[in-house]
Amino acid sequence: MDKAKLNLFDGDVSHRRVGNKKHQFEYKYKSAFVEDIFDFNLEKFKRINSKILSFADNYSDMSGKVIDSMKSFIKEKDIEANMCKVNLLRTPNIGFIKSFNPVCFWFVENNGEAISENIWLEVEKNMYVSPFAEKSGFYKFNLSRNPFKIKINQFNKEKKAEIVTNIRGTISKMIGIKKLIFYFGLALSSLLVLFRIHIQAFFLWIKKFKIFPHGDSGYAD
Repeated sequence: MDKAKLNLFDGDVSHRRVGNKKHQFEYKYKSAFVEDIFDFNLEKFKRINSKILSFADNYSDMSGKVIDSMKSFIKEKDIEANMCKVNLLRTPNIGFIKSFNPVCFWFVENNGEAISENIWLEVEKNMYVSPFAEKSGFYKFNLSRNPFKIKINQFNKEKKAEIVTNIRGTISKMIGIKKLIFYFGLALSSLLVLFRIHIQAFFLWIKKFKIFPHGDSGYAD
């Protein structure tokens, strides 16, 4: 079986709270963009060819559900599955360092057709992602491949905007010393994720943002 194509992603992430109280921050974000990770004919995931970077089996514990959703979408749109390509933006494990991925992004392309910048996808939100955001609501996603941008607008159940997130950057292949330096940056970026989450939560607490409890159903409904 052919290998999945490993690319490196170098970009920035910005978060902005909207509403009566304001809060925003931005940080550098390094990750991997893996192309053509699933063979629809063989019903199997393709592995990357790397001695340093790696992923868990099938890339994610949610991969089966994601692929099933893609299959349903492909069938609904009457698209030939063997003309489609599944790509993934996700931080890999670096050597013995296991990465922490609070979120990853799956893409399906039809015969290399670029993602339209004019399409916004709305998805219901029934999970607890922060003590400073309501559990129920919805997301709106907007994606662009060239230039690479992901826009995520989060709304509460009253349809009021809560958080605006932007991910932007470049996808490339690196060799030699540049590749080695990028791997060090990738490891550092992965290790800093939890610290960044907690320090920003501390700032929100200092600013007295409203705290929303989990509720009886726990993390997700």
